[in-house]
Amino acid sequence: MTERLSDGKWKPGVSGNPAGRPKSATTELRRQLSEHGPALAAKAVELALAGDSTALRICLDRISPTLKAQPAPISVSLEGAEGLAGVSRRLVDAAASGEIPADVASQLVGALGQVARITEIDELERRLAKLEEAANG
Repeated sequence: MTERLSDGKWKPGVSGNPAGRPKSATTELRRQLSEHGPALAAKAVELALAGDSTALRICLDRISPTLKAQPAPISVSLEGAEGLAGVSRRLVDAAASGEIPADVASQLVGALGQVARITEIDELERRLAKLEEAANG
């Protein structure tokens, strides 16, 4: 009695792996760590308090993760800037004069480019809807 169909696939209800997925070393390690977690944590704290710098670093990393850089708020006058091109030019000028960091200006100009594309799509959809409405009477 064959376990496969003529196209080589397994018959419905028949598994190609009846023994199931083999246990991996990672699964066993996780089980052991989970079982001994409280004792391991207590030992790490004990070693850290005894002066073990590696254990101390591990404990501190768990208590307070590494700080990530946060950009400072910026203020740029957009007075006289007309349209997205004018705003982009003002941002580039602000970066060139040192008012704002160049990477921030680059991100903002990129965001303005995305706004321009979204605005263009909205405008095209609006115009297409008008054309379709006019064509359908």
